[in-house]
Amino acid sequence: MTKSIFRNLSIRKKLFLSHFMILLITVIVIILSVKVNDNRKEMHQMMNQLDDIRNNIGKQSAARQAFLMNERFTESFYITGTSESINIYQKMVKQIDSSLVLINENKIASKSPIAEKIVSITRNIHAQEAFFERIVDSVKQLGMKDYGLIGALVQLKNELENSKLMDLADINQLDALANDYLLNRNEKAAIQFDSLARKLVFTYGNNPSAETILDQYRKTFVRIVKLERSIGNNSEVGLQNELLAQSKNNDDQLLATIQSVNTLFEANLDQLETIFYSLLGIILVIGLLLSYLVSNAITKPLIQLNLATKEVVETKFKDDINPDFIDESRTDEIGQLATNFNLAIRKIRRSIKIIQDKSESLQSKNKQLLENEETLKLISSQKDQFLSIISHDMRAPLTSIVSFLDYYKNNFKSFTAAEIEFVSTNLNTHVKKVLEMLDGLLLWSKAQTGEIQMNLQPIDLAQTITDVVAVLNQSAINKKIKIETNLHSQLIWADKNMTALIIRNTLSNAIKYSNEQSVIEVNTKRNKTNAFVIIKDTGVGMNQDTLSKLFESNSSFTTFGTANEKGIGLGLLLCKNFMDKMNGSIEIESVAGEGTTVNLLFPLVSRGD
Repeated sequence: MTKSIFRNLSIRKKLFLSHFMILLITVIVIILSVKVNDNRKEMHQMMNQLDDIRNNIGKQSAARQAFLMNERFTESFYITGTSESINIYQKMVKQIDSSLVLINENKIASKSPIAEKIVSITRNIHAQEAFFERIVDSVKQLGMKDYGLIGALVQLKNELENSKLMDLADINQLDALANDYLLNRNEKAAIQFDSLARKLVFTYGNNPSAETILDQYRKTFVRIVKLERSIGNNSEVGLQNELLAQSKNNDDQLLATIQSVNTLFEANLDQLETIFYSLLGIILVIGLLLSYLVSNAITKPLIQLNLATKEVVETKFKDDINPDFIDESRTDEIGQLATNFNLAIRKIRRSIKIIQDKSESLQSKNKQLLENEETLKLISSQKDQFLSIISHDMRAPLTSIVSFLDYYKNNFKSFTAAEIEFVSTNLNTHVKKVLEMLDGLLLWSKAQTGEIQMNLQPIDLAQTITDVVAVLNQSAINKKIKIETNLHSQLIWADKNMTALIIRNTLSNAIKYSNEQSVIEVNTKRNKTNAFVIIKDTGVGMNQDTLSKLFESNSSFTTFGTANEKGIGLGLLLCKNFMDKMNGSIEIESVAGEGTTVNLLFPLVSRGD
């Protein structure tokens, strides 16, 4: 009869009953949660206080470390008897004591086994304080420089030296062993010191003053060694290591206490969960059938529709809704929704196809446009540079040629043989300069557009430099310049022609900007992977502003040499471009009025190549 009444309920009433059951369960959960929260709050406060103690213990450890590593070696500690780290340590002790007081006031602290762990932590913390106080007292006794036992050791050593009661070599030997132990904690040195000191006491036994001072010197050192060992200078013994063990024990105890609090919390939570699930079970038993029928009637077709749409999305709208999930012949809202969804899917497929076709076409056109844009930028840049260089650097020699020709045309009848020779020589010089500029521009243009092909192969760097020096040596002799070489035969991976051009341009610049009677040094060096060519001159040099412009590709930069030589300003740009292509590098160091050093780096031929 109950089932019959339930079946006749409307969907609105079914939903009302479902919501009422959810609300009832929520109220019960809230009541239990409030109770759990009160207990959890106390436990949370205790865990926060335990965390504060852990943090403060960590700060104590940092303060101890700072004192032992740094402040114990400062004079202010021995003058004042305290330090910043000791003050911090004592401050942390007070804060830890305050936290322990708050923990003991907490109700949970009286529960076993938390109470026993709190007592153990308190004892360990006070034991740590005692250990640290002993370390501070031991450090004060040990001292440094003019303080404590180390100061006394230094005074006794000075007394032995000043009194001249002992041989200086024996004193220095003892001092060396003492310093070896104090600086390096060399136990062997301590043993050797004691043995040597006893031997010297016996040796100088006929000199009571020397024997007395030497015996005090030995005993002072022995006390220093005992104090150092007491403080702890290795990972096994000493107060430091006992202190570290106590710190670790404290941390373990704190973690165990926190774990105990968590365990207690979980136990209480489990108890409350048992009550909660019991109540929930009663409610579920009563409302299980109602909930099942309502949820099944409402959600089953929606779940099927969700699975069907998810499958369609995973196939990227390639298929319609699977009839196994939703039958389009259904006459309810779900069936109508499935039919409309299939129509939408077909339209989406058509739209996707159109978009894909247009996207592929646009991508192809966009790629072509980008390639054309890069080509136009390169051509435009080269055009601008060509025009700039031609208008700036070729104007002077061409103007000189035109002037000479006009002068020659108007006065050729009155020219003497010497004047004709002078004009011809100057015309020849300026024409050669124009040809040199045109050759440089052509080579630079090919380098920019990638027309020059590299042929990387093993080449003898020393032989290449020797060949270039032989070609340029006459130019240097004409300017009374000496080229000195210090070369080592080594194979590099490089293009032979590019390498010769780079060295030739660099050495030509050195000759161009060097004064008469000067020396140009050409040296080679190497490391495991690279060979270096260093070309150094003592010429006019360059300032920092000039250095910053040498490798700018957007302008031509050149100056006259010491004999008014003129270039096209592209030599170093070519060198930089070619070095980059050969996986090398070029660096220039220069000081105005002192000279220039050019460093060329080439990759070596390794054994595996």
